Amino acid sequence: MSRTGVDMARSVRPAMALAVLRELGPRAGAAGQRAERLLGEGLPVPERLHARLAGALAARGWAALLGAAERLVADDPLFAPLPGCADLTELLDRARLVEPWFHAGHRTGRVLGEGVLTVRHMPALGGVPAPAESLLVCALDVVATAGPAGRTARVEVLADGAAGRPEEILRTGAARVAGWRLRWAAAPAVAASPRPLETVRARFAHEPARPWRLDGTAALLGLSPRTLQRGLADAGTSFRAELLAVRLEVAGQLAARTALPLAEVAAAAGFTDHAHLTRRFRARFGCPPSEFRRAGGH
Repeated sequence: MSRTGVDMARSVRPAMALAVLRELGPRAGAAGQRAERLLGEGLPVPERLHARLAGALAARGWAALLGAAERLVADDPLFAPLPGCADLTELLDRARLVEPWFHAGHRTGRVLGEGVLTVRHMPALGGVPAPAESLLVCALDVVATAGPAGRTARVEVLADGAAGRPEEILRTGAARVAGWRLRWAAAPAVAASPRPLETVRARFAHEPARPWRLDGTAALLGLSPRTLQRGLADAGTSFRAELLAVRLEVAGQLAARTALPLAEVAAAAGFTDHAHLTRRFRARFGCPPSEFRRAGGH
């Protein structure tokens, strides 16, 4: 199958599509067969097709969404380390790094308070995902946070201007899920000290186009610029090197998984223009982003 405008549109990470397919089994129907063919030929699964499959999975209930989330966390190398994080602070830092690989045109805002994690949609290159897709990501949060929190969270979904349990939201057929809250009976442990490298990379990945500066980033993390520099140097890197590395990773994902013009990819990833992106991309990966796109990100 040749690459067309359909499979060059926004797509989902193959591991996510596969987790949904495996949980659906024979119930996946014709949409599942198409997704299986695409995955078998090394082609991406378009977001619209994934949304149909997620909707079919959500129709089977909250337990089915949790089952797909457990498969993904267990099988995908990007997700596998999350349940083993020492605490929720570390997990949230790593989750910000993982998110661009799963949502090419979308981000979530995550705030950890006293025993509560609040997640809100933050559209970046598109609208808010369909309710079934949102609830699948909510299920991923539940599975991933259970280890670091030491227990499973109670879930409250924010949908259609009200809050309710996932089972209730699925039963009533909410038109829009704005976010969710995970609550624990007692406040889970938080990190005693910041991890500069992971924290900085997570911030960059969440907002790659932001005009990041050392002083401002250090203040955002509650550190002095010198402390941040020293922490990065101890990890064998620097502020500029990490910012460039994250922007290139984001640009690669956008080039491979969306049909955005490369000038817009450059802007979304934080590069001055297409030429700037091409120069940096070729130096790092040995090819321009246009060639990387044609190869499907390989």
